[in-house]
Amino acid sequence: MILRRYAGISLVVAALVICLKIAAYLLTNSVSLLSDALESVVNILGATATMWALAVSQQPPDDDHAHGHDKAEYFSSGFEGALVLVAAVAIIATSIYRFVYPHDIEATPIGIGLALGTSVINFILARWLLRAAKQHDSMALEADARHLMSDVITSIAVSFGVLLGAITTIQWFDPLFALLVGFNILRTGWDLLKRSADGLLDASLLPHDHNRVLAIIGRFRSDVIDFHAIRTRRSGSRKFVTFHVLVPGEWSVQRGHDLLEALEIELTQAIPNIHVTTHLEPSDDPSSFHDIDLHRPITQPHNLSAQH
Repeated sequence: MILRRYAGISLVVAALVICLKIAAYLLTNSVSLLSDALESVVNILGATATMWALAVSQQPPDDDHAHGHDKAEYFSSGFEGALVLVAAVAIIATSIYRFVYPHDIEATPIGIGLALGTSVINFILARWLLRAAKQHDSMALEADARHLMSDVITSIAVSFGVLLGAITTIQWFDPLFALLVGFNILRTGWDLLKRSADGLLDASLLPHDHNRVLAIIGRFRSDVIDFHAIRTRRSGSRKFVTFHVLVPGEWSVQRGHDLLEALEIELTQAIPNIHVTTHLEPSDDPSSFHDIDLHRPITQPHNLSAQH
C-alpha cells in the first residue's frame, strides 16, 4: 500500500507537468518543447503501469504462485521502457520534419520559465522516488524515478535550445536539441527494457549482493567444510541463493543441520529479502559432485539400490 501511494503521487505530478509543458509549447511554438511534452505522456502511462505492478507484486504467495508475484514489477518497467522507445521515435521523426520545414520560435520568459519549472518539480519527485526505491528495493519505482531524472535533463536541454534559437535566430537549433533529446530518451528506454529482461530471465544478484553472499559462505569454509553449486537470482525485491554444503559423511544429521541454520541466519541478517536454500552432501561420496551443473545426470541412487 505504501509503494502504491508513491506511484499515485507520481501520477498526479506527471499530469500537472504535462499541462505545464503543453502551455510552454503553445507559448514558444518550439518542437523541442513539444517533444518534451510527448515524453511526459509516457510518464503518465508509466506511473499507471507502476501502480498496477506494485499492487500485483505485493500480493502474498498462493497455490498457483508459490514464490509470490514480485516479477510483476519487471513487466511494469518493461512496459515503460517500450513506451519511452515509442516516444523517442516520435520525437526524432518530428525533429527531422522541423529540419526540413523550419519554424520561427518565441523564447517568451513565461514559456522558458514553465519548462524550467517542470525540471525542478521532476527533480524533487525523482529524488524522492529513488530514496523510496532504495528503501523498499522496488525496481518499478526505480524505473519511474530514473525516467523522471532523464526528463529533468531533457527539459533543461530543450529550454537552452529554445533560448539559443531565439537569440541567434538560427532555426535549426530547436530541432537539433529535440533530436539530441530523442536519442537520449532512446537510450533510457533501451536500458529499462534490458533491466526488465534480465529480471524476467532470472539474472544473478547484483555484484555487491553476490559478493556478500560469497564472503559469508567463505567464512564457513574449512578443512572439512566446503561448498559448490552456488547460484543466485533476483525476483523483484526478493533475492534467492541456493548452494550445496559438503561435510564429512560421519557427521550427524543434527550437526549438519546446525551448520546450515547458522549459514542461513547469517545470510538473511546480512542481506534483506533473501531466501536461502541449502543442500547437505557428504564430501566423501563421489555422487555429491554429480550435481554441480544445472542438469544433474539421471542415475540410480547407489545407497538405495542396495536395499532392493
